[in-house]
Amino acid sequence: MANEPGLIIGTDRPVFRLIDRQITGQSWATVSEHNAARASHRIAMYSLKGGVGRSTTTAVAAWHLARLGRSVLVLDLDLESPGLSASLLPTSSQPEFGIVDWFVEDAIGQGDAVIAHMSARAPMAQDLPGDVWVVPSHGADPGDFMAKLGRCYLDLPGHAGVEAWDRRLLRLLSVLEADKAPDVVLLDARSGFHDLASAVVTELADTVLLFAIHSEQTWSGYRLLFEHWQRYGVAERIRERLQIVAALIPETDRDAYLSEFRERSWGIFRDHLYDELGAGEVDGFSFDLNDAPAPHRPLPIYWHRGIASLGSLTALDPQLVAATAGGFLAGLDELLSSAEGAAP
Repeated sequence: MANEPGLIIGTDRPVFRLIDRQITGQSWATVSEHNAARASHRIAMYSLKGGVGRSTTTAVAAWHLARLGRSVLVLDLDLESPGLSASLLPTSSQPEFGIVDWFVEDAIGQGDAVIAHMSARAPMAQDLPGDVWVVPSHGADPGDFMAKLGRCYLDLPGHAGVEAWDRRLLRLLSVLEADKAPDVVLLDARSGFHDLASAVVTELADTVLLFAIHSEQTWSGYRLLFEHWQRYGVAERIRERLQIVAALIPETDRDAYLSEFRERSWGIFRDHLYDELGAGEVDGFSFDLNDAPAPHRPLPIYWHRGIASLGSLTALDPQLVAATAGGFLAGLDELLSSAEGAAP
């Protein structure tokens, strides 16, 4: 610590230094390389705020993909506000361990011992041609969950140097993928600008679904994030992975709502992520307001009382899903088809 910059307090020994350790936000400025050779396609479900139906949509997407015969792995990575796994798995089906447990065990060299006991099949896929495996944030007996949670974000020393906690998360995901061999991995991310959300969005995901509602708070938040990527020179690396999602579209004046939503979305993509093309230029990452498909053009999810009132997601009504998320799921299929077509 002697070489750390800081504010020296006092003139007599011992000398204390006040260190300003700026953690949150640093990892948003780095974006990992896309691994096109990996068999599974990782999709991050991200939002600036909770309460936009992100976790419910994750469950609906898993069910939909299993209906198409795909094997799906779902990770509840909203560690500080867990709930997705409880909706997908009845109490009797909860696995012994979860992601938080793995971080604790891995810190003492026993992470591999819990891998086989931290996932469970979701009942929703029981009669479907595909499969849905769920990895919860915590196990059936969470124990002192708050104490465990505080130990998740530890960097560990090793033979090759310090392994940052986000590298540990990547290692966990790679081991789970090797164990389950999924076609698609759905990552339910923590909301906001926390570094756990950053790790999912910028390091783990191949596709990032940005959940939004049409409000000044939403657009202000996404503008801050896009400006950050632009400022640190990583916008070009991440922009092709992004897709906006219009969540909780109200029951009235839907066409007007979506039109205004699309215009605001296009504005921040245009200002910070799209290329500015000159007259006659056609090459570049740029889209007009009404282009489809386009990252700024929202995949729609309509608010419906039937979905909003669901306490459990262990079984879903196909007609209800089609009415609320049909457009979203069609767009998801198109994104996956495009990604698979681009794979070597």
